[in-house]
Amino acid sequence: MSSLHPQVIESRQQLAEARLKSANLHASGNTGPQVCLAWADSVDAIVHRLLSVACQEENVDPTKFAFLALGGYGRRDLAPYSDLDLMLLHNNLPEKILQGLARKASQMIGDTGFQLGFSVRTPFQCRQLAWTDAQVLTSLVEMRLVYGSESLFNSFENSFKNGAKLRWRSLAGMIERERLEERQKYGETEFLLHPNVKRSRGCLRDVQIVRWIGFVCFGEKSPEQLRDVGLLAEEDYAPIRDGYDYLLNLRNQLHFMAGRGLDSLDRSKQMELAKWMGFQGHEGVLPVEEFMTQFFEMTSELRYSSANFVGMARSRLTPFGFLYRFLSLSAGRNLRLGLKEVWATRKGLERIKDDPGMVLELMQIANRHQRRIEHKTWRTIRKGMLNRIDKPVGPEAISRFLGLMSTPGRLGEILRRLHELRVLEQIIPAVRHTRSLLQFNEYHKYTVDAHCIKSVECVEEFAKRNDFLGDLYRKSKQKLILHLALLLHDLGKGYVEDHSEVGLRIADETSHILGLSEADRELICFLVHQHLIMTLTAFRFDLTQLSTIVKFAQQVGSLERLQLLTLLSCADLAAVGPGALNDWKLNLIHQLYDATASQLQTGEPLEHQSSAKESHRKAVFELLSSEEKKSELWRERVAAIPATYLFQSKPPELVTELRRIDSLSEEHPVEVWAEYLADRDATEYIVAVHPSRTAGLFHRITGAMASQRLSILSAEIQSLPDNAAWDRFLVDDPDFQGAPVPSRLNQVCQAIAKSIESLETAPPSFKRTWKGQGSEESQAARLQPVQVRFDNSSSENFTIITIFAYDRLGLLYDISKILFDFQLDLQVAKVSTHLDQVVDVFYVTDSAGNKDPSDPSDLAKFRLSFFDECANSFGCLWQL
Repeated sequence: MSSLHPQVIESRQQLAEARLKSANLHASGNTGPQVCLAWADSVDAIVHRLLSVACQEENVDPTKFAFLALGGYGRRDLAPYSDLDLMLLHNNLPEKILQGLARKASQMIGDTGFQLGFSVRTPFQCRQLAWTDAQVLTSLVEMRLVYGSESLFNSFENSFKNGAKLRWRSLAGMIERERLEERQKYGETEFLLHPNVKRSRGCLRDVQIVRWIGFVCFGEKSPEQLRDVGLLAEEDYAPIRDGYDYLLNLRNQLHFMAGRGLDSLDRSKQMELAKWMGFQGHEGVLPVEEFMTQFFEMTSELRYSSANFVGMARSRLTPFGFLYRFLSLSAGRNLRLGLKEVWATRKGLERIKDDPGMVLELMQIANRHQRRIEHKTWRTIRKGMLNRIDKPVGPEAISRFLGLMSTPGRLGEILRRLHELRVLEQIIPAVRHTRSLLQFNEYHKYTVDAHCIKSVECVEEFAKRNDFLGDLYRKSKQKLILHLALLLHDLGKGYVEDHSEVGLRIADETSHILGLSEADRELICFLVHQHLIMTLTAFRFDLTQLSTIVKFAQQVGSLERLQLLTLLSCADLAAVGPGALNDWKLNLIHQLYDATASQLQTGEPLEHQSSAKESHRKAVFELLSSEEKKSELWRERVAAIPATYLFQSKPPELVTELRRIDSLSEEHPVEVWAEYLADRDATEYIVAVHPSRTAGLFHRITGAMASQRLSILSAEIQSLPDNAAWDRFLVDDPDFQGAPVPSRLNQVCQAIAKSIESLETAPPSFKRTWKGQGSEESQAARLQPVQVRFDNSSSENFTIITIFAYDRLGLLYDISKILFDFQLDLQVAKVSTHLDQVVDVFYVTDSAGNKDPSDPSDLAKFRLSFFDECANSFGCLWQL
């Protein structure tokens, strides 16, 4: 191994000293840009010295080439552990000299400890690439000379700037397309709960796009100079400057905390930054939620101002812009409709800044004619609404708002624009409290306000579906109430009191503000107050129990309410994030809807389902052999097939499974088989077990699955009349994207069979895996205690144990082992996983088939014993 160059050894020491100096500057309260600038200067000194040595040792004339800093290094807003982008620019140097210099320079800089991005190009190659590649273009926009020929650099810089001016239209479009692709990857909305401070919407990239568009369109990239020449409005410059300072400061702190380059703001880092910034929290709001609310407010203002500048540049440079305005038509009092835009006249601008009704009129016109709102008008509205004194809006504004809310189409987009303009909170004051309000969990992807608007957008999408949701939405005559309920349903979050209770009061107050009828007020209050009961019932209770359906039907009260609640519940789920409303959840909601609709209409739950169920059961029986049909056991088995199996599987499949069960014996007690279900993107494992091996079966199966690193998404437990087990598990295999290979399915099946056949009850051995930093960060961000709830009243035959916990490998095994140790027989299991959180519901009896002790004192003792065992097993805080 070759020894390090003496200059590299010295540079390493200088690098460590420079990084310590930067950390001290940061800790002493210097701004983000000041710290970055000082760090860039230190890096320049080190790199300049190394390049000088490389040139001397390679005997190359420095007037023949230039080393250019690109990207963030070129901008001098380099974060402490960011990569360096460096380019060797030359005018056709001999290949041998070029290779030697490039190798020596890149090796010395890399050996010093920098992560280096290095390229070698001629001016012609740079220009050729820049006109077709947005990443090359934007990195070159930020170029500056670090070492070498100043004349070569100046010549190239001038030719590059002139070439960009000639191609400004195509280059601006290319930059915008590249940014759009990046936003789609890192988050289309600024309200994503795990933002990337560099690339997410409203973050540093939106400052940089101002520089890039300014350069190609106007030949100027500094926001300060764009403001000074009148191209960037002062009201847009201030949020861009403040957001830039704020985000650089956060990014520096992230780098120093991690000791490496880090731009992702995950939950544990959010908590650390909240503490570092001194947030204390307040009633109903955690310190981290307070910090993230500030973060989202800053980034939403930055995003708006950045987009405003980009839009202005596009419209300002549009050919024949004056002609477009000249050919405009009157669209109402003081409003004009152009070929591409709609705007307020000079008199209209004075009026619209304090008149939400006129804003809504403008929005209706823009929506009807598919026009965007001109930027000057947009800025005037937003500035006016920010300064507007709190006062009730007039009847015209209320009427127009209700008209918008009752008309599906682009309602989600319109509400989002009204929210950006600060008009929505003028009509519904409760919206103001939830602006940028964080929901600190892994389940929701958006902030509260963004989620509520997204849910309205999702319910509109139901109109395109060819299923029962599509039918319900298209036939609904209460779309106004449904849309309003979705907009309001989570506005009660961020208070100490339960958000559904606060939401009830908000719904009542909003109904009075909007002048709704008493019947509409009662309906919207019900939907907001009870917006969780359908998903809670569908996912946590046994839907084959008569008591479950009757109780839910009593809570709902009418078919109209049921239909609206179903649509609201599904839209609420869909708005959580991609994949939240999956087929499994939708099937459960559909099953609950059908049963409850039958109960409300006829007084008999599942009346029409009963006939369908018996039809399926009869189809299964008809496929049996004549000998099987004569068997009492076979008739009992067919009669015991649960409704979920009948509706989810075809009769031939059920017959095949029953025959596998019939083939079991004490010598061959287990059959396990699997199938990948593409529509659920998960694998279903079916486990059939002879009655002689069913003791502790559930915890043996879950242990085997955990040892194979499977995540259990749902489980259905079924005992046949002869006590044979017929269980189904829907799982996610993290080792595979899409369908696991056949050998993997066979491996898991064998592991499950082995765990059941074994007479020992030793715990499973979990595969040791590399534990990434993300798992530790997720563990650190888990604030809520695990909860266990006992319900001895909802079911006549079973005790219902509900467990809320953070998901981890082996969790379900540990829970099921405790149930087994307490000699509880599991009758029904409902396992529901939401990203990092699980809600497991178990219907249990004692070994004699009875519920838990009915005597209150005995039941209390049992519960305390159960909690003690949970605390010992999990080593964490448990809460009743």
